Amino acid sequence: MIGRPLQYFIYLTRRTLVGVVSLFAVIWLLVVSIDLIEAMREVGKIDGAGMGTAVQMTLYRTPQLILTLSPFVLLFGTLWAFGQMAKSSEVAVMRGAGLSVWRLVAAPVTLAIGIGILTVTTFDPIAANMAGRAQTLKNEIRGKETNMLEEFRDGVWLRQVNANSAALIHADRYNPDEGRLYNVIVWRRTLEGVFIERWDADTARVEPTLFVLEDAKRTTLHGENEIVREAEPVDVNIDLRALKEDVAKPASLSVWQLATFTKVMSSAGMRTIEYELRFHDLWSLPMKLVAMVLIACAFALGMNARAGGTAGLMGLGIAAGFALFIVAELSAAIAQAQIVPVGLAAWAPGLFAILFATTLLLYREDG
Repeated sequence: MIGRPLQYFIYLTRRTLVGVVSLFAVIWLLVVSIDLIEAMREVGKIDGAGMGTAVQMTLYRTPQLILTLSPFVLLFGTLWAFGQMAKSSEVAVMRGAGLSVWRLVAAPVTLAIGIGILTVTTFDPIAANMAGRAQTLKNEIRGKETNMLEEFRDGVWLRQVNANSAALIHADRYNPDEGRLYNVIVWRRTLEGVFIERWDADTARVEPTLFVLEDAKRTTLHGENEIVREAEPVDVNIDLRALKEDVAKPASLSVWQLATFTKVMSSAGMRTIEYELRFHDLWSLPMKLVAMVLIACAFALGMNARAGGTAGLMGLGIAAGFALFIVAELSAAIAQAQIVPVGLAAWAPGLFAILFATTLLLYREDG
């Protein structure tokens, strides 16, 4: 008696896994084809970039796209697997053998939890790293300067190099809404590393291609020509209004990096909602995968090959999955508007979907 439920569990797990892997292959090919077309369109506008660059960009970006679509892979794969078993009356036979609805869904739910944990802890860091490489490659072929905003625990750092000198700019924090840097220090040196001068200012105004240091004090190595100026412009080679864009994008940070990076940005006075949302969204992925599997099972277990209506039930299951996706996107938008807490916005849609699917399964079980 103990061995038979285990056999059913293994069989259902295998069938569900086959369905998920099959759908994964189909969706992967579809994503690669669509993204390759988009990459070819992008590189077509850039001199010196060709088909090889487009393929490289696509391969770098595909893992992140697959990660985004993973809930639908579980939804479609489970629907297809249980739909095939319903069509061959295998589900009816299992139900007749005394298996409850909960034993039928235990296998795909366990599989979803395992895939979710593996995706968050292992696949996401790989996808994030490749997404970062894709952005770097895109910047390189566009000829974009390698200047970058670096976030450290002790403030904001900007490294700047031009034809004649190099500058290292530090500020305790940056307020993007006011367009100001606070407690600013600028070190200038030659390209050979010889110190030229240092400027100190309590505040600096951020303008296109300029920092304007306010009430700035100049210091040289030998203490010569020390002056104070009301406004000292510091030329840079990038539009500093795009500082927020130069910070690592949430998709290029793994779940292990997001928490630390968010703390650093917060201490620098920068907006962190997108990073917090990404962090919670990743950790809630196993729950969302479980929700998709339960939704698929709730509709698939109602299929009856002889009574008909299989296509309609599958359509309803797919529609319910898309509804969850839309609700999750709306919830994220509400969180970004700071209307609800980020954690609630990330976890609530999956929890709601699980409760909805569980209600349908209770109806299937108890009528």
